[in-house]
Amino acid sequence: MTDQLIYPLLLIGDLIFLFIIFLMVKHEKLSVRFSLVWFGLGGVLLVLSAFPVLAKILRAVFHFEVVANMIFTLLFCFVLLVLLLFSAEAGFLNERVKRLSQSNALLEHRVRELEEILRQKGND
Repeated sequence: MTDQLIYPLLLIGDLIFLFIIFLMVKHEKLSVRFSLVWFGLGGVLLVLSAFPVLAKILRAVFHFEVVANMIFTLLFCFVLLVLLLFSAEAGFLNERVKRLSQSNALLEHRVRELEEILRQKGND
């Protein structure tokens, strides 16, 4: 494929990608917090597909032979970033579940104690 065909296809594909992300946020299938990362990726790809000269300049700066290799490397780095964000979120949620479980156990213990006190007062 020639550059004259690839970049318009990338532009159309990226616009479809951004539209899908927008719809997922609108229908609450994706949180706004995580959508910002995906919109960032879409924005970068949109700029690179709208301005192919910029992609070629970046290719030369980072010493890639082909623009596609640079794009794949950037996408790989993006996937690593998403994995890092998901790992951090999973760690945060794990800690939150642990605290909630401990709080729930303390409340259940307190309720049992109060029920026992009420039973003892009822028997007296």
